[in-house]
Amino acid sequence: MPREWDSEGAPERRKKYLSTFVMACTIVFPWLLGYSFDTIDPGYVGLLWNQNLHNLDSNKLWKEGRHFIGLGCHLIIFPTYAQFVNQGYIQARTKDGLAVQIQPSFQYQINDNLDDVAGLYKAFGGSYEETFISISRMNIRDVVSTFVAYDLVKHRDTLASNLEAGLNTKLSDFGVNVIGYQVLSIQWSNTIDNAIMAAVTELENVKTAHAEKNISQIEALTAVEEAKVLSENAIIIANQTAAILLATKEAEASNIVIQGTAQAQAFAAVKANITQVDGTTPMTGDELLKYVYLENMVSQMNVFEERKVAVKVPADIQGVIDAL
Repeated sequence: MPREWDSEGAPERRKKYLSTFVMACTIVFPWLLGYSFDTIDPGYVGLLWNQNLHNLDSNKLWKEGRHFIGLGCHLIIFPTYAQFVNQGYIQARTKDGLAVQIQPSFQYQINDNLDDVAGLYKAFGGSYEETFISISRMNIRDVVSTFVAYDLVKHRDTLASNLEAGLNTKLSDFGVNVIGYQVLSIQWSNTIDNAIMAAVTELENVKTAHAEKNISQIEALTAVEEAKVLSENAIIIANQTAAILLATKEAEASNIVIQGTAQAQAFAAVKANITQVDGTTPMTGDELLKYVYLENMVSQMNVFEERKVAVKVPADIQGVIDAL
C-alpha cells in the first residue's frame, strides 16, 4: 500500500472509527449501566455476589432500595418476614413401636443481621428452606419416638410444643427462629386408631361419670340443706303458734283469776254485812251459803208451787224462813 494513500486516508479512518466507537458506547453503555443496578424490595435483605471473582461479599448486608453494584455482580435476596412451610405426611414410630404418620406445618423467620444471613448462605446456599424441611422431618421422628401411642393422641398440644422446641433448637444455630408449629393431622392404621379412640372415649366416660357423681352429691346436699331450712321454718312457725296460744290461755287464766277474785271479794263483802237473826253475830260461810240458797228458793217459790215440787228445806233454814 503506498505511503501517500495511507497518509491521506488515515484521518478519515480515525474519524470513522471514533464515530463507530461513540455509537457503540451510546447503545451499549445504558445497557451496561442498567445491569450495574439491583433492587431489594421491602421485607428483604441481600448479600452481594461478585460473578467476576466468584466470591461473596460478607462485609455488608444490603437493605431495601435500588443499589449500584457494578457489572458482573448481583444480590442474593433473603426474606426477613415469617415464612410458612406445609409438609406432607411423615412416617414415624412411637415409643411403644407403633407406626404413625404426622403432617406438620411450621413458620420460621431469618434474623436480620449480617452474620446470620451470611452464615445461612454459606451453610446451605440458596436451598436453605429444603434443608429446614429435612431437619424438620428428622426432628419429628426424634420427638414422636418419646411418646407412647396413647399419649400422642391425648397430649397433641404437648407434641406440637415439643416439635417446635426441637426444631427451633436446631435452626437457631443458623440464625433462624421457629415462630409457630402446628400438627395438622395424625394418622394411624384403622385397628390402632379404633383402639386409641375407644380408650379415649372410655376415659371421657369415666370423667363424665365422676362429674355426674359430684353433681348428684351436690344435689343431695342441697336437698338436705333445703330440708333443714324448711324444718327450721316449721319450728319457727310452730313456736310462734305456741307462743300465741300460750298468751291466749294465759290471758284467759288471768281473766278467770280476776273474775274469781272479784266474786270472792263480793262474797266476802256480803258475808261481812249480813248477820244472824239476832242482828249481832256475823254469819259463817256455811250459813251464808244457806242464806243464798234460801233467797233463791223464796224467789222461785211460785214456780215450785206451780210445778208441785216438794222441796225439803233444812230445819235450821226453815227456822229462819218462819222467823221472816
